[in-house]
Amino acid sequence: MLGINSIIGAGIFLTPGAVIKLAGPWAPVAYILAGLFAGIMALVFAGAARYVKTNGASYAYTTAAFGQKIGIYVGVTHAIVASIAWGVLASLFVSTLLKVTFPEKNWADDSELLSVKTATFLGFIVVLLVINIFGNRAIKWANGTSTVGKVSALSVFIVGGLWLIVTHHPSHYGTATAPGVYQPARYALFGGIQLAHGAVSGLILATIAALYAFTGFESIANAAEEMHEPERTLPKAIPLAILGVGAVYVLAVAVAMLLGSDKVVESNATVRLAAAIDDGPLRTTVIFGALVSMFGINVAASFGAPRVWTALSDTRILPARLSTQNRFGVPMIAFAITASLALAFPLALRFDSVNLIGLAVIARFVQFIIVPIALLALARTTAGNRPTVKRNPLTDKVLPIAAVTVSVALAVSFDYRTIFATPQGGANYFSIALMVITFLVVPAIAYLHYYRTCDR
Repeated sequence: MLGINSIIGAGIFLTPGAVIKLAGPWAPVAYILAGLFAGIMALVFAGAARYVKTNGASYAYTTAAFGQKIGIYVGVTHAIVASIAWGVLASLFVSTLLKVTFPEKNWADDSELLSVKTATFLGFIVVLLVINIFGNRAIKWANGTSTVGKVSALSVFIVGGLWLIVTHHPSHYGTATAPGVYQPARYALFGGIQLAHGAVSGLILATIAALYAFTGFESIANAAEEMHEPERTLPKAIPLAILGVGAVYVLAVAVAMLLGSDKVVESNATVRLAAAIDDGPLRTTVIFGALVSMFGINVAASFGAPRVWTALSDTRILPARLSTQNRFGVPMIAFAITASLALAFPLALRFDSVNLIGLAVIARFVQFIIVPIALLALARTTAGNRPTVKRNPLTDKVLPIAAVTVSVALAVSFDYRTIFATPQGGANYFSIALMVITFLVVPAIAYLHYYRTCDR
């Protein structure tokens, strides 16, 4: 249940359009490949948790394997990624809310900095702050509501869609191959070095897009310390969670494509999955469920992301004042830093949902590449309690090597021009500055602070 709740979120409601456009009739395969990669990576994280007897986190694993020099960078970038992920979730919720609430307006598609969308975005951040002030009860309520909403919406979509297929016999799966629908992008290293064009290249890029629907799997093993026999139960629970979620995703996408691939791709709706349904009440139910799901996940992200910063503060990597709480128990400085990053990236990319989803996936590849390497190192050493851990060639060698290989392959396949360039082809200096500050300047400051504190 923890795994399922960690994975299912906004992704499956929003990504089908982009995935079908890139992969065409092979879109379900893209979700299968993304789920396979997610399962391998989740098992790698669980495998690392067997050697580090603390709550699983990429910072803990890399620090145990390579020391603070690498651990600090991974920890700081993990905090930044958590902030970016929250910003992506918040921007997608705001876009969906405006599109659903004010369908006659174009506020949801506005990309200007001074706009109703930006004002709503800021207001939503304030609402999340207020919810955090009310404490854990509000957080628990939002998480529970989110779970019910997401599961109910997907169940209604699949069951209702299958009912429409059985009773009305539509078969629009073939529209996925139509010229205006199926548009496989050219495969290029880093988006600039052209190599190939065709079904395979489109499937690779579609898999990257589909991977966003599985993000969250990296947190399944984070509470391994509190689990009963995690070295035995996690390797069983994680594949089951990934398999269950993957089956639901493939079924949902297949139903959507049978109802109308062209509708999903050509729709301007934020909740692309619902675009395949012509039935009013059924479509409204799916959209409402997606909104509830996105709202609840934003509440959880607004609670969890600042705590990543305070965890680094508690270990003296960052200044202690980041952990300072107000009288309501909210770490306001950490919340402000997280909220600033959550606002900055969507504004820098002008709320482009496709590029934001891509950024949210690519930003995680620092962890996806380093953690498997850390597991290889942990499995080879006998320090601490590691001699008592039973070695497993599959989880300690084969899966980490496969994870690094696939992670690097996906990372070099991403079109980074969508982040560093404007739609007109010029340099996006705002986005470039943010990337330099967050991935170079902030970690450098963390290093200086940590070693200066150690010298004292």
